[in-house]
Amino acid sequence: MTDLVVPKLNNNDTTYVLLDWLAGDGEQVRAGEPIAEVETSKAAEELLSDGDGVLHRLVEVNRECAPGDVIGHVFDSEEARQRFLAAAVTPAVVPLPDVSPGGPVLTDSARELAAAHGLDDDELRGLGKSVVRRTDVERLLADRSAAPAATTEPVVVAAAAALAAGDGPEPDDPRQVHALSRAQRAVAAVVTESHREVPAALAVIKVRADAALTAARDLTRATRTLVGLPELLVKAIGGLREDHPLLFASPGDGSSVRLAEAAHVGVTIDVGTGLFIPVVRDVEELTCAEIAETLMDFRSRAGGEGFRAGELAGGTIVVSLHTDPDVVLAGPIVFPGQTCVVAIGGTQDELALDTDGQVVTRRFVNLSAVYDHRVVNGREAVAFLQAVKAALESPDQLGEE
Repeated sequence: MTDLVVPKLNNNDTTYVLLDWLAGDGEQVRAGEPIAEVETSKAAEELLSDGDGVLHRLVEVNRECAPGDVIGHVFDSEEARQRFLAAAVTPAVVPLPDVSPGGPVLTDSARELAAAHGLDDDELRGLGKSVVRRTDVERLLADRSAAPAATTEPVVVAAAAALAAGDGPEPDDPRQVHALSRAQRAVAAVVTESHREVPAALAVIKVRADAALTAARDLTRATRTLVGLPELLVKAIGGLREDHPLLFASPGDGSSVRLAEAAHVGVTIDVGTGLFIPVVRDVEELTCAEIAETLMDFRSRAGGEGFRAGELAGGTIVVSLHTDPDVVLAGPIVFPGQTCVVAIGGTQDELALDTDGQVVTRRFVNLSAVYDHRVVNGREAVAFLQAVKAALESPDQLGEE
């Protein structure tokens, strides 16, 4: 018998949702065959069978499951599966997890809501549920709000907690409730973790963009692929890994970091369906046209079929795009597990004097680097930005590589 174990698919989620079984209970499956599909906060991912045999499901569709959970078995034969069923003291489908000695098991959203409102284990245990979901906590809060308050203090505390949580779940509150999507809740978790764990600092540099914009237009005509400042920026950053390794590092145990062996650049993509950060891998080996094709594919998939979990993992640095007109500056978060994110704003115009003293119009952008100050100091961050600036202001080499 082989267990079907839920793998760790990303660093953002502690639980996933079992979307579907791709093989029937008792059906013959083969090694490497997709037999289940789980949903992370950003993607749907197929789970493959490790061996040939007969599938036995343990978990129902639409249930949450965590990395390490066993959601099924693959038996050598139907006879082996029947012997297992005959000997099992538990039903074929596993019930909700047992109540732990310290209290019931809470889903992530239920835990966040309970913590925001200061609910203790006794109150949660009083629900009589082995697994407490957000709806259970909301019901508990509604019941508690309906009960007469002994003093005014708990009301004040509850109101402050509700304000802090930002959801104001009072039952008679006339305001419309907007439920955050699973993807947005994952963004919230990552942002919270970053602000809690990463002491970030910011550096900004001004980059003249005329040469880069001209080079992008020339590359677009030559390659028939849409090349712009984001593509040139990804290419420029990828080429700086060896000279600025700390900006591509992964924080370690507090006394060391791990240096990246390749430039895998995550790029923020948001076409209105949620924020994604798919990773352009091995940027040092790609041409600008290849990077442009990859980013175009990312944008298309962000609005349609979405991404697989593996395509969103493994980045060593992030480029955050804020290229809408009039965006002067952006200071994004440092993604947990990395040390730097580079943001590019919108292109601006300014008047300047040329070498003959004549007034001319030229274009520029602001680049900002937010960096983990435990690993990177301002001197290194500015040197890195200066190198990016030099590459963009003399972009011929970017187009040739």
